Amino acid sequence: MEIGKKIIIHAYKFDGKVYRTWEFPIVLKETEEYICVTIQGTHVITASSTDERFFHSKLSRPTIWYFFKNEWYNMIVSKKGNKFYYYINIASPFIYEEEIIKYIDFDLDYRVPDAKGKSINLLDLDEFHEHSIKYKYPEKLIVKIKEVQVDVLKKFNDGKFQHFLDFELIYRYDNLKENGIKDGKAK
Repeated sequence: MEIGKKIIIHAYKFDGKVYRTWEFPIVLKETEEYICVTIQGTHVITASSTDERFFHSKLSRPTIWYFFKNEWYNMIVSKKGNKFYYYINIASPFIYEEEIIKYIDFDLDYRVPDAKGKSINLLDLDEFHEHSIKYKYPEKLIVKIKEVQVDVLKKFNDGKFQHFLDFELIYRYDNLKENGIKDGKAK
């Protein structure tokens, strides 16, 4: 995928409906392991006005998002003041088609409130249980999600997420902006 390319991200629920869209993140890096985009400055649209998280917003904080090619999670790294924090979203492996990264969100998230700290917090367990009933998650899927939770906690405890906290990618985005980006391509 071309560095500087503007794309779209769609998060789906298990019933196949888009529930959130990020308009025009910019590709910062692609490796054999992941695609990384910046979502700073992107518009975020939640599909349903009845959703308790209904909002249209624009992300102003320096934020990068890793989509791992062979994992059942993705990771958002953000900087607030002088601190980094990150989220790990339990989700299906993504697909990329029609210039859109697409994945199914399974509601469970881990938040690391201080990237230098040793704490990790599980979020949205109630929402996961509610949606597993509402969307009729198959037992095999629930087992897989529990395996992913164990894997994420092991990787966190082993410090495996630390090397994704390199903020150089944010600065690369700033350089792309300075050099001008039009229609997803640098001038």
